[in-house]
Amino acid sequence: MTLLKGKPIFKGIESGPALKTDKAMNFTASFTKIANLLPFRRSYVQDRHHEFYGKNIKGRVLIFPAVIGSTYTGMVILNLIVNHCAPAAMIVQNAEPLLVSGALLGDTWFQKSIPIVEYQGDDIYDRVAENDWVTVNGNTGEIQVDKQNILKTRFT
Repeated sequence: MTLLKGKPIFKGIESGPALKTDKAMNFTASFTKIANLLPFRRSYVQDRHHEFYGKNIKGRVLIFPAVIGSTYTGMVILNLIVNHCAPAAMIVQNAEPLLVSGALLGDTWFQKSIPIVEYQGDDIYDRVAENDWVTVNGNTGEIQVDKQNILKTRFT
C-alpha cells in the first residue's frame, strides 16, 4: 500500500480502480456526443482525440493533469453525477474552478458529489498503475493506493 498526500479540493471519500492519463481532459468533447445523450446514458469517453476514447469512467478514480475546453465543463460533470455515470473520484494536478464547479453544484443541489484531490507531482503517474485500487479522501487530501490489480484479480 502506498499513501500519497495531496491538497483536498472537494469533500468525500471514495474508492475505485485507477484510470490515468498525462493528457488534459475535455469533458465537453468527451461526454456531450449523441452516444452519451441517448436514454440509456453511458459514461464512455467519446473524444476521439483522447487516449481514454471508448473507456468507461463510471466508478473509476480518474487521474489526469487538468481540464481543457469549454466553460460548460462543470455542467457536464454535474450531469454525470446526477445520472450516476460519474467517476468515483478525481485526482488532478490543477483543480480549476471549471472542474470543481460540477462537484460543488451536485453537492449543493442534489446532495451527490465526488471527492477531488489536487496532487501536483508528476510522480503519481509512476506510483499508480492502471486498475490499482485507489481510495481518495477529499476531506484530508490523502490518496491510498493498493498495488493489487483488482480488475485482473477479480476475473482470473
